[in-house]
Amino acid sequence: MINGEWKKELIDFYKKRKEYIKKYFNENVDFTEIIDPCIDKKRDNPIMIIGEAPGKREVELKSPFVGKAGENLNYLINLSGFDRCRDFLITNAFPFRTYENNKNRTPKSDELKIGAELLKKEIDIVKPSLILLLGNSAIKAFSYIDKFKDVKNLKKCGVYEINGYKVGVCFHPSPLAFNRKDIKENLEKFFKNLKSL
Repeated sequence: MINGEWKKELIDFYKKRKEYIKKYFNENVDFTEIIDPCIDKKRDNPIMIIGEAPGKREVELKSPFVGKAGENLNYLINLSGFDRCRDFLITNAFPFRTYENNKNRTPKSDELKIGAELLKKEIDIVKPSLILLLGNSAIKAFSYIDKFKDVKNLKKCGVYEINGYKVGVCFHPSPLAFNRKDIKENLEKFFKNLKSL
């Protein structure tokens, strides 16, 4: 693929996700499009960050990782020495907000299985230099992709070579996780080491 052509293909793919998911789920899913706003500025083969699912704040701003967890992620990205807009493509294990009684909820297994099908296509388009799975939902969804099924058995905050892909596995930078000193320190160390990979 010619440099940069993947960006158009990715945007076209994102436009089709909603209708694909609506074939399976309609209740308790907010289909507001949440797309990394810097796609046109990305370098080729960016690092792909996969989180859980958009939350209420992400829906309001139509952008991934912009709530409190997003503030924590920005802090970690600053430690890495990379640029959020240029070097990372930020996406989710399930692309739309899942909720119950208007409160964010963790995507269910059947939702993550559909999310995994979409992630596989997204990875094929983006061809990331490194895939970062942040949190249990991202890890679980990824394990539903055949060639990555063993990812759930890997130790957190490590980077592994899996079927020709570099895959990093670590904690989600949620406020609850960040309040735990051991998790915060592991995330900080993990992101500080990204440039050496």
